[in-house]
Amino acid sequence: MKILLLGLGRFGRKIAERLLNYGHELLIVENDPFVVFEFSKNVKGNYKVCVGDATSLLIWEYLPLKEIDLIISSLRSGEFNKTICSIIREIFKLYELPVIVLSSNNSYEKVFSNFNCKTIYLPELIASFIEGLTLKNIVKPVGIGLGKNEILEVIVSAKSPYTRVPINIRRLRHWNIALIYRKDKILLPKGRILLKPGDRVILTGDDPRVVLEVAKAMAFGEPQFPLSFGENLLTVLKKRDLHYLKEFYYIWKHTRVKNIVLFTSDEVQNELPKVVSDRSFLNSLQVEKGTNYNIIFDRNLHSHHSAGLVSIPYKKRFLFFRNVNLKRFFNQEIPFLIPRLSFPYRKVLVSLNNQYPAGIIEQVFEIYQLFQVEKLTFIYVGFPNVLASSKDKRNLEKALLLIEEYAKLYNAKEKIEILQMEGNPKKKTLERLKDYDLLVVGFEKKKIGFFEPYAPYLLVKESRKSVLGIPAERAEVES
Repeated sequence: MKILLLGLGRFGRKIAERLLNYGHELLIVENDPFVVFEFSKNVKGNYKVCVGDATSLLIWEYLPLKEIDLIISSLRSGEFNKTICSIIREIFKLYELPVIVLSSNNSYEKVFSNFNCKTIYLPELIASFIEGLTLKNIVKPVGIGLGKNEILEVIVSAKSPYTRVPINIRRLRHWNIALIYRKDKILLPKGRILLKPGDRVILTGDDPRVVLEVAKAMAFGEPQFPLSFGENLLTVLKKRDLHYLKEFYYIWKHTRVKNIVLFTSDEVQNELPKVVSDRSFLNSLQVEKGTNYNIIFDRNLHSHHSAGLVSIPYKKRFLFFRNVNLKRFFNQEIPFLIPRLSFPYRKVLVSLNNQYPAGIIEQVFEIYQLFQVEKLTFIYVGFPNVLASSKDKRNLEKALLLIEEYAKLYNAKEKIEILQMEGNPKKKTLERLKDYDLLVVGFEKKKIGFFEPYAPYLLVKESRKSVLGIPAERAEVES
């Protein structure tokens, strides 16, 4: 490859020596004759040196640009590099010629990006190396992508929750699994797949923070709820609802929620510090205009704001009318919270009355860790065993096996209780809920009809405690 190298400073010289050792042909532009003399005296290889100013058009007129395969600029000045990019793209119109710029800061990031020039930020390169030492089993590739954690390689730990619950590739948001190395095999994931300890996984995504947190969950088994869905909590609060901000503050402190996207009226903004005084939390609030509760179901807003959790107060307005149609929560694929101000969540009751109860166990145990739950109870209320369908029995057995595995993994057997009862799921579960702070229900994306009773919906509707709804992943595994 024939490479044009601009500058023979500290980094430029090392790059030149390495490229020459690999057998590349170099054309070097350096302004300082003494630097050129020292380089020529000590370095051997297939190269030519042009003494002159790399930002001068006169120099560029004499360079054989049609023969060049790659340009690397190691000049320290961002303004100089900007001029060089302009010369290459705008004056000589070499739009397809690859250009790499080494930079000590990111103040010209947009400029270089607009010129379609690849930028390598030296401080970030060093930070990535140090990060690799501190984040064991997580590798941040260099020279691929933007270098902002949007591409990571991770070795899956035996403690990772992803080794117990299959991942639905089609359902992932803001991150994805591009490739899996399993011993001597390369797997291209599609559909659902269950990771195994020791798998090397290539993660990609459009949100670097989400990708990094998922990598930590895979490598260390760290809880990451709700980052597998998104990083922000979206809510609508009117002035009379502001006291619910306290519960959102509690969730923000204990989960991986990054920001609270708050839709409200202009008059409410000045009232927020009176409800929660924590300056860090107030800085995390993204206040938007809007007081219609139905905003929370806008899928475009979910995508735009990276929604990992959506929430609104659900209450009666008069007679049988409610402020929002609760059924709409069940026609989406994002976790939801109905706040009842029953925090802190020290005692959590989990209903297994959904089609795929095993599909929420991973998220439940993440919640168990994040909220430091003192008592975690799983309850299933159904038909007598002789009347239950074989499918329901299998699905419940899968859930119970997973609960047992996670209980061993987190040494939590003494804090976990499993109740299997016969009767009405809504009645029996709500009777137990009186002694708990949070109810967790799993749900499948579906429309709920008037003549189709659906246990999770009925529980959410009648609960007097805060309710967390989690999309239930179907428990199937691809080899």
